Amino acid sequence: MLKAMSLEKKLLLIAASLSLLFIGLSTSYFLYVRNNVIEQRRCALEPRIKFIGSLINDYYQDYLDGELSLAQAQVQAIKKIHEINLINENYIFVFNDDYLLLESINNAEMRNQNVKDEMDISGVKLYQLLHTEAVSRENGGYSGYFYYGKNTREQQAKISYSQYFEPWGWTYGEGVYINDVDDSIINILTSH
Repeated sequence: MLKAMSLEKKLLLIAASLSLLFIGLSTSYFLYVRNNVIEQRRCALEPRIKFIGSLINDYYQDYLDGELSLAQAQVQAIKKIHEINLINENYIFVFNDDYLLLESINNAEMRNQNVKDEMDISGVKLYQLLHTEAVSRENGGYSGYFYYGKNTREQQAKISYSQYFEPWGWTYGEGVYINDVDDSIINILTSH
């Protein structure tokens, strides 16, 4: 069959085959880079949240030492976490055992409201999921769900790491949006 083809058709077939090969390799490379970046960002959540845990514990210690009342220690801890959110554009959230949202940049309109029954687009009660992961795993846990993006009211895939501070009944954590990862990879690939 190839012998009967004209040279022009053979060249077009080769060009089309090479184009498909290039597209396949590019897609594989993008997915490889994407999975690595997602894993790096996922792993970076844990030490940042452990830092937040140490910050909360410091305010708790100030309370135990009599330097602050319980209310002052908790208010100052939330204020400090809010400042960290603003400075670093983080997605740190804090809520208590009654599911009262104490801190969230992304969900600021829900602050000081009950978020127990907040669901994502797949029907997951996300704050209950975050609480369960934090409480059931001794050192915190990862959760995957959908949540509203920072600049959009459209829900996006997100991975979070949450921990539990038992003395105050606080669940706290941070997440990374998969769309943010994709956008950063596309920016890197298109800028070179």
